[in-house]
Amino acid sequence: MSDRLSPSMLRTLEAIACAVIIGWAIRAAAHLVVLLLMAILLAYAFVPLPQWLMLRFRLGKATALMLTVVLLGTLNVVTVTILYDSISRLTERLPIYHARFMTLFDKLVVFADAHGIHLANFSAKLSASDQVLEFARVILRQAGSFLGDGFLISLLTWIFLVNMVEKPGAQRTPLVEKLAYYGGGVQRYVAISAETGMITALVNLVVLVVVGVDSPVLWCALYFLLHFIPNVGFILALVPPTLLALLMLGWKKALLVAGGMIVAELLTDYGLSPMLMKKGVHISFLEIMVSLMFWGFLLGPPGAILAIPLTLTLKTFIERSSSDEGVDERDLRTPTTRSQPVVEGGALAGA
Repeated sequence: MSDRLSPSMLRTLEAIACAVIIGWAIRAAAHLVVLLLMAILLAYAFVPLPQWLMLRFRLGKATALMLTVVLLGTLNVVTVTILYDSISRLTERLPIYHARFMTLFDKLVVFADAHGIHLANFSAKLSASDQVLEFARVILRQAGSFLGDGFLISLLTWIFLVNMVEKPGAQRTPLVEKLAYYGGGVQRYVAISAETGMITALVNLVVLVVVGVDSPVLWCALYFLLHFIPNVGFILALVPPTLLALLMLGWKKALLVAGGMIVAELLTDYGLSPMLMKKGVHISFLEIMVSLMFWGFLLGPPGAILAIPLTLTLKTFIERSSSDEGVDERDLRTPTTRSQPVVEGGALAGA
């Protein structure tokens, strides 16, 4: 059978088999892989800070790294404390939200019955069960466990930073060279997404505080995190604060929340992003959607956040492998073609 297959087809089948095995291994160890990849992503995001400190203030590597750890550690402690407090308050108020939701749903049932749509049976099942509350508790517990992994992610990020940060002009190690080569597009993507996400999240925070929505910092942190998921993340981030405003403050305030967040997103997409994209990365809509589905399947929900960086890295790896393979094949087919133009050029130059 193998005699009938060409060498290129055999290499293709071997690559497919290796990809299936690697995919199975990634899916089996998804939790650990996510922690590792999150740490690498954060290292790519934070590595410009110690580099800037060394250039701007002429600090040594150790001093710049210690200042970075102090700044980021303080920010991490403050952020995690605020988010934990917000999640705890939200969990305590779940029965109130559930009661408001059932009241709103009963009004919807009355309105539907008046127009010939019968939802009474569904309403009774929903009232008798605690599925809504249990689902909300599961989501909040998962969010709390993700924050609990923050220490391990921070430790791994520190290890990667120590290896990635180099003094200006210093010779890089092979590991740092590979991380810099494959992570160039990732760094630009993270920088652009972080800048636009932070600005829009601050605008959303103002909107939520003015309207009076519960736990505004939590929803803005959720928006900033989901901002790294193109096209889909904003929709997911829009739903919780809008629904909460609808339950607690009425439909007018809910429209204000949704309208304010949508306007802020449009201004970012059509005003701020085009200016930053001049130095950014380009990835098609099809590649975005396929990468979201693929990495989401392998890594679960965190895979949606890691999808674009992983896809950019994979594209760089495939392009480099293809170019290296093409050069090797040309060298094997025509071993003298590379030297012949040099000889002719030298003769012409001498003439």
